[in-house]
Amino acid sequence: MASLVMFAGVASSHECYISSRSTRGDLQAGLNSKVWSVLTVSDLAGFAPPGTDAACFEAYWLANGGPASFTVRSDKTIGEGSSNPNLSDGKGLEHAEDVYGGLFFNAVVACQV
Repeated sequence: MASLVMFAGVASSHECYISSRSTRGDLQAGLNSKVWSVLTVSDLAGFAPPGTDAACFEAYWLANGGPASFTVRSDKTIGEGSSNPNLSDGKGLEHAEDVYGGLFFNAVVACQV
């Protein structure tokens, strides 16, 4: 459970991303915007608790459907407090913790040394 909380802090609560945006769109947003940043699986491995093998974490993450990277909003949490039924529907605005928190936890557990 602690690692799930740790994941929540990875993007410091600004873990919004657009699931329907293309790879090129993500890259352009990450490179050309002051409010979007690219977060890689290597970055995530660096946020895992002490005693987690980073190479194992990365391999587990990728083998179990985690993306190699995603572009997150870095200045605020979009949709926070929203009752919009389209939020977190897998088609647009998503929160990384909701989508990948379980995978982060499982990768940490699997990769403890």
